[in-house]
Amino acid sequence: MNRTRLVEVATRLLAAGLFAVSVLGLVFSFQQGDTDGVVTGLFAVYLTGLLLAGTLRDGMNDRRWQLAFFGGVGVWGGYEYATTGDLFSLLFAGIGVLMVVANLLDAR
Repeated sequence: MNRTRLVEVATRLLAAGLFAVSVLGLVFSFQQGDTDGVVTGLFAVYLTGLLLAGTLRDGMNDRRWQLAFFGGVGVWGGYEYATTGDLFSLLFAGIGVLMVVANLLDAR
């Protein structure tokens, strides 16, 4: 197995692991009745699901994938900032919005 193939497999395994952890976190939030945890878990499942799909289909360079992913990062960061006031979440919201705007302004 050459190095490029090894990196692809490792990346897909990491994305699958992140997705599995996100799904488990969502299940535990549902079981505990934690409303904020459920919403955060849904965002995590959405983002890691997109990440997994992008790595499995080699679609991370696709404009639609980038808009869906970074739009999700922006909305998630905005939600977290609105509910917790955490400045790190505001940073994520800003990065997500900037990436969406940059993608829309990119003339491909």
